Amino acid sequence: MREKLIRFRTTLPCLLLLICGLAALPGAACGNELVPVTTPAVSKPEMPKVFFPHDKHVDAVEAMNGDCSTCHNMTDAGMSETLKDVTSVPAKKQVAYMHTACTDCHVKAGKGPRLVDCRVCHSERTASEFAGKKK
Repeated sequence: MREKLIRFRTTLPCLLLLICGLAALPGAACGNELVPVTTPAVSKPEMPKVFFPHDKHVDAVEAMNGDCSTCHNMTDAGMSETLKDVTSVPAKKQVAYMHTACTDCHVKAGKGPRLVDCRVCHSERTASEFAGKKK
């Protein structure tokens, strides 16, 4: 009987820690993982890198009867990770292309952040939090 009580006293706290730990996982466990925009590669960035909730964007695209090909090119090797056609634009114009693509889609959907301030997407806080996770 005493052995069962000791086992219970050690097992229960371990289970509680595991459950609480899983509940506290940021983003990935909740489907809100922030994904960095990696294209275009800017040699001297003036603003923090952009991160966006990919799962929310997937849900929004699907709600408008879209699919992965709405945002991504499908190739023989599979789906590209970059935004559709951005790599076919000259490097110096890729930032403008990304701004136009994001803004146009948000206006069309009538959802998401109002893209009237650079810091809505270019968040120093989000960029530094992501950099801290990579270490």
